[in-house]
Amino acid sequence: MQRLTTRQLNRKNDRLAASDVANRLVSCEVSYMRFTAAPQAIERALATGQIGVPVSVRLIAHLADDPSEIAELKKLIADKALTWLDDAAASVFEIENQSQQSSQLIRTATGRSALVSAGLCLENEPLVEVVVFGTRGVVSWEAGQSVGWAELAKESHPTQQANAQLQPTVDRDGGLSPPYGVLLISGDHTHQPGYAEALMAGGRCKLIGVTDEDDISDSRHQLNQRLADRLEIPLLPNLSVALARKDVDIVSVCAEPFRRGRVIVQAAQAGKHLYLDKPLAGSVEDSDAILAAVRESGVVAHMFTQVHWDPAQRVRAIVESGELGDLVAVHCDVCFAKGQGGTADLSRPRIEHESPDRFELPDAKRELTNVGVYPVAMLLWLLRQEVKRVHATTGNFFFVEHQSNDMEDFGQMMLEFDGGVTATISAGRAGWRSHPGFGLHRVCLIGTKASMTVDAHRPRVEVWADGEPWTAPQRDPDDPMGMWAPLPDSPYRADPKNDWVLPATSSWATDAKHFLDCIEQGRRSDVSVDVAAAASEILFAAYRSAASGATIELPLSR
Repeated sequence: MQRLTTRQLNRKNDRLAASDVANRLVSCEVSYMRFTAAPQAIERALATGQIGVPVSVRLIAHLADDPSEIAELKKLIADKALTWLDDAAASVFEIENQSQQSSQLIRTATGRSALVSAGLCLENEPLVEVVVFGTRGVVSWEAGQSVGWAELAKESHPTQQANAQLQPTVDRDGGLSPPYGVLLISGDHTHQPGYAEALMAGGRCKLIGVTDEDDISDSRHQLNQRLADRLEIPLLPNLSVALARKDVDIVSVCAEPFRRGRVIVQAAQAGKHLYLDKPLAGSVEDSDAILAAVRESGVVAHMFTQVHWDPAQRVRAIVESGELGDLVAVHCDVCFAKGQGGTADLSRPRIEHESPDRFELPDAKRELTNVGVYPVAMLLWLLRQEVKRVHATTGNFFFVEHQSNDMEDFGQMMLEFDGGVTATISAGRAGWRSHPGFGLHRVCLIGTKASMTVDAHRPRVEVWADGEPWTAPQRDPDDPMGMWAPLPDSPYRADPKNDWVLPATSSWATDAKHFLDCIEQGRRSDVSVDVAAAASEILFAAYRSAASGATIELPLSR
């Protein structure tokens, strides 16, 4: 008889223990199949080596029949996540919620991370969601029924209309009517080209010009001139003079985050309505100054987010339908598929800074703020509650550019809200080939009665044919990470990914329409500077947590 080594015996015992726990935790055959099928399929995918080295895991398993079983389930899935990462836990932070579920944010010995959430198997069906992020791609468990627009989408949701009527009004500029004159601050290699197109889409705006501060770099000046020339509008050389113009009603601000605060304050003091790029500002102090200036001026100030898009609108409809019961937890994953991945040095775990002073460079962005602002803002818009605690970790997993510039390309967060809801977030950028579409965008809702998953890429049509596989675009020397929309005739423009064909969804113009409606109706935006400032504070708290390894209480000390 073959003699087993100690290591083999331990592995065998671990498998037997896991099987025993699984059998005790899950009483119905379907639930057991769900539990075993996901890890087995994930492991087969990982064995192909396609995604490179696994660096982060998101694992949600609502399979327990009784609250007393959640602790064992949580241990089981945490061990599974660490096995996939081939690492050991260095720190674990945990939050529990109403005996319904428990979530852990695990930081490993080599700087990798895992978000695992265990909870009860609810009335509708067992829930298993798994994502493994690798240095060269992503493995995602696609299971269950993602809630589609057919069941929930409406042109105008009744509760949204009621909420709009309850929004506090803002001071209106008497006699202001379309077309509104729009001044653009900063040009190409920002989101400004998209914002300009969105604001013009409904015929209610006219472009006045592009302007900026006097002491900007030569490269920024050239990019501003390029947008002005393409839009056939003047480049106005002096910001103060441009803001004083009587034909300017709206200012769209896309200045870099470190100077965004002072520019927005100046525009608010000039009495102009504000369409603002995200994140709001580069410091808590700048956010406070913006908030004060906007409140004093009474202008409409709106920060661009994705709350008027799918899946946020589906999420809100589900929550307001009451089908979930009381909302217990929200799990969000947003990861852009852009940039040349697979180049970061994993032997150098990220060391975070409590107060970042740079957020955006030509070849790197701080992705926890750049991408993480979307789910954070959505949660604030959805729940209308304040966050009281934040725990987070950041990593350099994918891009040497981010690592060289000391900016994270990925982060994971756990949030505790005043009303008792907990939230977890994975956010970042993982390379062109990490997703068949623009990137992972999924929200998992946990209630007292039911759980539901909303995926921005479902429903969809999948196309399989003998065409040439999609390839990443050539590397643009001026935009090496593909962060900005290239010009229509650019040789560096990415071809569309045609393996998935999605139903028509809302465009950037939907967000701009909401902003313009707020101006006309004299009401505050759904994503006002109050929401934007709160989102910024949460993200700054996340950096403090990632740097210190501690849970950060809100509000932050000033």
